[in-house]
Amino acid sequence: LYHTATSLSKEFDSFRVRYVEASLNKRALELAKTAMTIHDGISSERTSTAETPTSPDEEGETTNNAGDNSHHNTPSASPTPDAASYDPNSISPEKTYVLRFDGGSRGNPGLAGAGMVLYDAEDGSELWSGYQYLGTRKTNNEAEYSGLVTGLQCALSLGVERIVVQGDSQLILRQIDGVYKVKSPSLKGYYDEAMLARGKFVSFETNHIERARNERADELANKAMDNKCSKGFDTS
Repeated sequence: LYHTATSLSKEFDSFRVRYVEASLNKRALELAKTAMTIHDGISSERTSTAETPTSPDEEGETTNNAGDNSHHNTPSASPTPDAASYDPNSISPEKTYVLRFDGGSRGNPGLAGAGMVLYDAEDGSELWSGYQYLGTRKTNNEAEYSGLVTGLQCALSLGVERIVVQGDSQLILRQIDGVYKVKSPSLKGYYDEAMLARGKFVSFETNHIERARNERADELANKAMDNKCSKGFDTS
């Protein structure tokens, strides 16, 4: 970067550098913080490895959920966002959007729900959100995957082609990036659906974020569990 900056400085007829106090640089600082809020470390969690290790955090996943086809429990094969929950004019195939997802289970397995939010990557505005009630026999990881899969499918339905996926589940993100293998049979179906959706985007990136920065999706997941219902997409 130093050499690039030096090279660019030579392109100007006149070039000066001046130090200013932080109080005089508020606007640039504000823009930098906005960028970090949405894009902080977009590729920092992406790891290159010669081998794909087994996921270390799949404990508690059940492999014999009789009568519970958990990996086929998304709202529909291709959910459509509720027309009243978004502005169709706000989506452009040329722009990049941020999908944040979360899921939880009270009991693990137990009462579960998932939340998902779509943001404009440029200004951070919320464009669409939804929450999904998953019943009473899902694990945390199943709920997280449900939020991811439903969020991706809804983003595709909205016409999004370029997406950055953010969540606080390092396990899920590293599995879909190929860093971890999917060991649990109960997660394999979710993984397959996520990868199918991933392949339909022109641009797809992942970014692990701290739980504190995923409050909106967490709030929606809890609404699903509290109200025992789904909202934000067509489940018919």
